[in-house]
Amino acid sequence: MNAIVAEVARRGRVSFAEFMDLALYHPSAGYYTRRRTGSGPVGRSGDFLTAPTASPIFGRSLAEIVRQLAGALGEPVTFVELGAGEGVLLAGLIEHLGDARPEVLRRTLAVETGEWARKRIAKRCPGVELASRLSEASWPAGPVVLFACELYDALPAHRVTVLGQKLGYTLAEYYVEPDGKGGLRWATGEPSTSDVLRYLAEHGLTLEEGQVAEIRPRARAIHAEHLAWCGPDAVAFVVDYGHISRKLYEPRARRRGSLVGYRAHALVEDVLADPGEIDITAHVNFDDLENAASDTGWEHGVIRPLGAFLTLHGALSFLPPAVARGEPLSPEEWAELSSAKRLLLPSGMGSDLKVLAQGRGRAWQAYLQLATPPPAEA
Repeated sequence: MNAIVAEVARRGRVSFAEFMDLALYHPSAGYYTRRRTGSGPVGRSGDFLTAPTASPIFGRSLAEIVRQLAGALGEPVTFVELGAGEGVLLAGLIEHLGDARPEVLRRTLAVETGEWARKRIAKRCPGVELASRLSEASWPAGPVVLFACELYDALPAHRVTVLGQKLGYTLAEYYVEPDGKGGLRWATGEPSTSDVLRYLAEHGLTLEEGQVAEIRPRARAIHAEHLAWCGPDAVAFVVDYGHISRKLYEPRARRRGSLVGYRAHALVEDVLADPGEIDITAHVNFDDLENAASDTGWEHGVIRPLGAFLTLHGALSFLPPAVARGEPLSPEEWAELSSAKRLLLPSGMGSDLKVLAQGRGRAWQAYLQLATPPPAEA
């Protein structure tokens, strides 16, 4: 029997948040933590693409932001990537900086849960510090740039709905239980924790009957811990799928929530099937991350669509030169342009992915100067 199914059977019934935690992070069978000998879950040969793996212009653009920040601050920075995967972004960033790396990066830290992935980072990115949790790393000296791409949408989420009054309660939570046939099935019951009710109240959320929503009561505290680690002089970039509360829980737009699975670049509707073999994700409530910033004394952030963020920070300069000259493109240049379009155009990743920039201290003030669009020509 599948190890995760067996664990659910042992417990009898678990909340969906507990199931998602098992499915993604079970020590030996979790999607992100189980030992892999072949290709990893991210990339064209995996199950899904992230922005850094979709096109090299992402890593180059981020490298330029970090380089400019270090220049404006007059000292190198500590760069931290949360959920670093196999080190694709870090490798591209380091390659782009080249000989300027010592002047730009004081420390480079990759935080990744999977041991197998940390080993691949060590091989791909020599000299990068590794940790399974940010709390394991020593406190930074000087300014910090914190980066997280599609990390928070993989945090375990409670799934709730509103059922008819005849059942004796209004708000119900989804649970996962054995189906008696070696698989799993959905069940509903009263909320598993008071945190669920508290979360809805804090965000002023009233769900309609039949509406389904995913919530993460722990996201605020987790992000606050990450920000607090950075100290008083830092910038954070969070790239993820999501919206602020008002849009995320709008019943007409997302009546069935945002929970999906991915396998071999295809959507998987039954996220209970083959646990540990598919990625499971649900949209992020960016209000959680903004509240975490307020909790730790950070400034109110700025949210931009990914395409707008990259364009603002000079990504177009990394397109094949023949594009600007209007010349014919080679097959390699066409492939490079095609991958860049995935990130830049106002469709797909370019609009679906959002970038939340947050910060405090000198680093934040320096970034705000970099992120100020140039005045329009008269």
